[in-house]
Amino acid sequence: MVTAIKRKKKVAAKRRQVAANVQERTSRENCPHCRGGSESFRYMKSIYRFDIDKARKLTSDGREPVELEPDDVRFSVDTSRIYPQHVKHVNPEFPGIIAHIWYPEPDGNVLHGHVLIDGHHRAARCLELGRPYFVHLLSEDESRAVLLDGPNIDEILSNLNSQI
Repeated sequence: MVTAIKRKKKVAAKRRQVAANVQERTSRENCPHCRGGSESFRYMKSIYRFDIDKARKLTSDGREPVELEPDDVRFSVDTSRIYPQHVKHVNPEFPGIIAHIWYPEPDGNVLHGHVLIDGHHRAARCLELGRPYFVHLLSEDESRAVLLDGPNIDEILSNLNSQI
């Protein structure tokens, strides 16, 4: 009797898992954000535009991902457009990508910082799951290489170096 009940519970659990897999696959297939083709990321109202495909290729070189501080994960998610229906089926196992940015202020000062350019929905998923979020870091040269549109970084750095 106990064995029959255990077997029924296992069968029911298996059916629920199959149904969940079908629902997730259907959700992904119908998601307007799971599209193919090239991908880019815009930052600061499109002042910057990054080539995500190139960034992913650069970071596929075997480098180790690093854990992003939880406050930085939260900030990146809170300051991005997040589509809740997309978050539910992204794979948080893939690290995000962080690039260097340089921004010239009107007074001539140049700000240098970092920005998450890929993985905002995966970061949101990690927050939902209460797990750490990992990222790959682009070097300064790699960050310049993946920048499609934005302030001329080489000119900014050249002007900065000439003032020193």
